Amino acid sequence: MRLTVLGRSPARPNPGEACAGYVLEGGNSRILMDVGPGVVAQLLRRNTPDELDAVVISHMHTDHCLDLVTLRYSYPWIDVAKHRLTVIVPPGSMGQLSELALGSGYANFFDKSFIFVEHDGKRPIEVGDLRLEPEEMQHYVRTWGFRITAKGPGEEANRVLAYSADSGPCEALPRLADEADLFLCEAALRSLREDDPEPQSRGHLLPHEAAETALIAGARSLLLTHIPMQDGGAWALEEARAVYDGTVEIAEPLRTYEV
Repeated sequence: MRLTVLGRSPARPNPGEACAGYVLEGGNSRILMDVGPGVVAQLLRRNTPDELDAVVISHMHTDHCLDLVTLRYSYPWIDVAKHRLTVIVPPGSMGQLSELALGSGYANFFDKSFIFVEHDGKRPIEVGDLRLEPEEMQHYVRTWGFRITAKGPGEEANRVLAYSADSGPCEALPRLADEADLFLCEAALRSLREDDPEPQSRGHLLPHEAAETALIAGARSLLLTHIPMQDGGAWALEEARAVYDGTVEIAEPLRTYEV
């Protein structure tokens, strides 16, 4: 599998960067995971929408889904697309998609280009050669991380990419990251003052909490994302490496990582 980072920013974007968005490739399949503001402009530097097998949205916060509107504008405006793009969204989110469409001025704004499918939050999602196992995270709205594998020969079929989406500390995180070859994990907080004061209501992680999860789960490498980059991220790397002795990096926009 291959992971290409299109955007790594939190809700307040890092200057010149996109919010959450990642291209995942495995076997003969390619998906776009999350599509926050700025992601489509980055996508079009390397792929057309027709080269995607699906888009998967982890949750309906705008920094993870708002560029669905921009993606629609990448299709012909009048004609129905020859191959409408499957967009897999969280349970119960169709009403929010309707609001996005109406906000664009047309109730049927997405219909000629997309086919929306709600997953059920439990059963694996199959997209061609890619298999995504959803795991519900702890966030301010219902959010799913994914454990992703690809069909392939020999060792390739056993490689695991775990994506945390947005999450506070919870029991689901180490389950998601269990012995993952690459753990793509958010680390949006610089201090706990930036999160909900109640532990059971938290929605994001400090870098050392992401690292602790990777350590407990036995993940082989940790890639920090959704991270503020005011000082180049040195603070986050230092904090994570103090806890976890595996490979730790900060996700780099437009870089491709082998899983």
